[in-house]
Amino acid sequence: MRINGESVHQLDDKGRINIPRKFQTLFEQGGFLTRAFNGLSLVFFSHDAWENIQDYLSGITFTELSGDDVARFLSRGTETRLDGQGRLTIPPTLRRRARLEKDVTLIALGDKLEIWDTQTLSDYDEERMTPGDMGKALAQIRAQREGAAV
Repeated sequence: MRINGESVHQLDDKGRINIPRKFQTLFEQGGFLTRAFNGLSLVFFSHDAWENIQDYLSGITFTELSGDDVARFLSRGTETRLDGQGRLTIPPTLRRRARLEKDVTLIALGDKLEIWDTQTLSDYDEERMTPGDMGKALAQIRAQREGAAV
């Protein structure tokens, strides 16, 4: 199931976030929580998405991506599930890496969930999501779709 949407929450004192019901299907089989490649947020991959990523990474040659990069990506995350009350616990090391303190924004994108510090996301959007950038992104999507249809 592919889920999209955004939701703002607060971390409790134990580093837990209440996950909205509409996002909870991503967690039904557990998954993997790690630092996002943008270096600013965390990303949770559903079980199936994580299996696909592991398959993809196992096929990458060292000339495409250094072995250290792959090892760091795999070792800095954790397998996780929601607790009985629908909360996700974020380990302290991952909270520090994403600078998560209190206000967090969850962004569901298909089979993954991004977890951002709300202010960091606002700054990121202001800097990188200008109308011109959005137009460029749409043009790239259009070009990829047209290329795939050929």
